[in-house]
Amino acid sequence: MSAAQDPLQRGFCLCFCFLLLVGPGTAAAAPGQDQEKAAAGTSTSGFGPLEKSLIIPGWGQLSEKRYGEGIAFLSAEIFCLTLAIVNNHRGNENYSLYQRAASSEEALRYRQLTEKYDTRRNEFLLAGAAVWALNLLDIYLIVNGKEKKEKAFTFRIERGANRTLSLAVAYRF
Repeated sequence: MSAAQDPLQRGFCLCFCFLLLVGPGTAAAAPGQDQEKAAAGTSTSGFGPLEKSLIIPGWGQLSEKRYGEGIAFLSAEIFCLTLAIVNNHRGNENYSLYQRAASSEEALRYRQLTEKYDTRRNEFLLAGAAVWALNLLDIYLIVNGKEKKEKAFTFRIERGANRTLSLAVAYRF
């Protein structure tokens, strides 16, 4: 393992630890904030599931308690980005060897390796973009389906002025 890869691995470990700490949790309500939001378990941070997934793939799914999907999207994105960085590093190494080649055979071999690793890097970047797009589509469908369900059926228990309780059920077609 080269010394150049150690900071890369350290950075990914720090990023992963940050995601584990921040990802699945919801923020607690601060004093003076709406207690209904805190009781319902929704995040008071201002970021909805769609915005979370836009920032980090899988974060929105984790906040919606869809842990399998969230971990799958996050892992796939980290995998794609890691391999893109590794292939970029290998391509750069071969390019520097290509520039210092003593013979035309060496130059041709290093140039082919440079192109091979650059192509792989681009493929992994494209795969990462596809994972990101599928992640956003998935969380959009989750949020959109959740909003439709909430609008279609409403069940409330309300407390009246004279300590009376009322039950309200509404269903919209």
